[in-house]
Amino acid sequence: MLHKLTSSILLECCVLAVVVAMAGHSRAEQEPESYKYYYLEAKVVSLGANQSLSSYRRYGGGSGTPGTNLGYCTPGTTVSIDLTVESDRFYADVTIRDRRQPIEGDAKKQRIDLTNLRPTFLDLGVDKDGRTYQLNLTPSVVSKRLKAYSFREAADDLYRLQFHSSRIMLNDTRDIGRMLASDAEVFSIDVCGVASLEFSLLHLKDAEPWGQLQNGQITLKHPDGTVIEIGNVTNGTHKRLIDGGPYTVWVRWGKPQQTVEEYRKSLSALRDRIASGETKAMAWTLAALEKELAREPGAWVTGCGARGPQKDDIVHDD
Repeated sequence: MLHKLTSSILLECCVLAVVVAMAGHSRAEQEPESYKYYYLEAKVVSLGANQSLSSYRRYGGGSGTPGTNLGYCTPGTTVSIDLTVESDRFYADVTIRDRRQPIEGDAKKQRIDLTNLRPTFLDLGVDKDGRTYQLNLTPSVVSKRLKAYSFREAADDLYRLQFHSSRIMLNDTRDIGRMLASDAEVFSIDVCGVASLEFSLLHLKDAEPWGQLQNGQITLKHPDGTVIEIGNVTNGTHKRLIDGGPYTVWVRWGKPQQTVEEYRKSLSALRDRIASGETKAMAWTLAALEKELAREPGAWVTGCGARGPQKDDIVHDD
């Protein structure tokens, strides 16, 4: 009798354990770590007949998700955009009305499939003076995290640096260009006649602690006295200006890829090839080259880059 009772209790416990495990597994499946949704940015823009930069005008803009209605106006039209998802397809139902016609008059309706996430546009008409109006639609996908972040993840994100077309100064006196790379942990800069260097807040192997980050400015200083400063720096995905410091920036400082003379010679050769038609380029490229060659010879940023860290590239400090 005791044996049967014990066997029965064991069986019930096993069944209960299986049920709890299945329930826990089911609950885990029902609680995803993140979710995604479609998002659209819309802008109504206008250019004069000559399409010059100075003729640009903006006639409103905004953004929305499925279920949103957006509305804009130009001098001649009203635009209504209804965002919807049907059968896993992302659509924008656009209605364009002539403002000079009665409300109950005919309207131009068009359904635009945005599922492929490719930007698109619609012509909204032309004025008598040639001014054009255009609706620009830029779809994307937004991901929102539901699961709580660990504090380490939040801290690790701060190693990502954001440069906002940041000015680069040499020895506190000479403006040598802009930092155009951004949103990564490891960065490189080539300055003709000065240095080719790589830097990061992460402890790079074979790097020296020759840099500092403080109050949104990075200062890289070589023992020979050469100083490179980069301003307007923020940290992390949310572009935070970090207080305190200074914080160590690890630097690999090498020889420059080009001398100033070699850099100017390469620019001159490129200018000549474009001028002769040998090399195809945009119309403004030639003017930009002429302007650069007219500048007083000296150090200049000839390249910059950004990348993520590699496992064998980082010293893991305790």
